[in-house]
Amino acid sequence: MFIIAFDFGMKNIGVAIGQFYTKTASPIISLNAKKGVPNWMDIKKIIDIWLIKKAVIGYPYNLNNDGKYKLITYYIDKFAFCLMNKFNLKIFFSDERFTSCAARNFMNSNLNFYNSFYSSYNIHAISAVFILERWLKSNF
Repeated sequence: MFIIAFDFGMKNIGVAIGQFYTKTASPIISLNAKKGVPNWMDIKKIIDIWLIKKAVIGYPYNLNNDGKYKLITYYIDKFAFCLMNKFNLKIFFSDERFTSCAARNFMNSNLNFYNSFYSSYNIHAISAVFILERWLKSNF
């Protein structure tokens, strides 16, 4: 059984697919978004191909200096609500702190591998991998 993960952004949304058995994930694509809204048909195609029933979304659990959640959390909640209602997915959230940094480090340390194999992916899809693998390892 497969699960999908999203690294949500206002301009790009990274997508990764993982499996429960191995607790590993692979980058799929980085989708363009306009003010946090993707082309929902692109997401539907991925969900239909992989027979997805569950989704993990990276969530910035850290607070601003004033103790309030970041503005991006509003958009992430809206994105999660849309995924749940449009595609009947069960939604989970995973701490996304430092995933972009981990993705950059991965890409820098595997530059030759990245150039040859991941040439069509970018940091957002790699971040989605880290989000999903963190969630899989802490929940199963």
